[in-house]
Amino acid sequence: MKKFLLDVLIFALFLLTMSFHFLPRMFHEIFGLMLAAAVVVHLNFNRGWIFGLTRGNWTARRFFSTLINFLLLVDLILIVVTGICISNYIFGGVIPLDLRRNMTIHQLHVALPYVMIILVGLHVGLHRQFILSKILRQKNIPRGVEYLTLIILIGAGVYGSFLNRVGDRILMKHIFATPATEFSFGAFLFLLIATISIYAIGISWLEKFFKG
Repeated sequence: MKKFLLDVLIFALFLLTMSFHFLPRMFHEIFGLMLAAAVVVHLNFNRGWIFGLTRGNWTARRFFSTLINFLLLVDLILIVVTGICISNYIFGGVIPLDLRRNMTIHQLHVALPYVMIILVGLHVGLHRQFILSKILRQKNIPRGVEYLTLIILIGAGVYGSFLNRVGDRILMKHIFATPATEFSFGAFLFLLIATISIYAIGISWLEKFFKG
């Protein structure tokens, strides 16, 4: 249960750091460092899985899942490093001004979290059975409710992707604010969750397809 609560905390901190337009900029840096610290604790909890990578058979699913985990870690490290480089508050007094104003570092720091949206979605989709077992008390969800939920999430995710200009962000185009930031804080968070859900749902369907 502690691992699951930690996972929820990591997910919540990620959403909060992505919502920096709605929060004081100081909070963005604090939440970012808290996210990094929570991931370190998460890795410590799962050290048995890490040390076990050299054992057992490597199926295609295991390879893909491990690759996603590795890319998530690399992406987070780069986000933290670039964030420290352009810090205006916590590390502002020790980072040289020319580094803080470096446009490439700024663009990387903006682009990499949107790459993480995709990676987080894939990670969630690959671990959906564990997550759903912790969240849902009712085992048998009516088909109608399930389909309606999927339709809402996919529709909102596609809409949110366009509003947040996810593709342009990843391509490092210079964008300060997007139409999504004109929504309320709650609506912005929902669109982020729905965007992540697209990739979780997609990888779930792909797994079912290849399993026949």
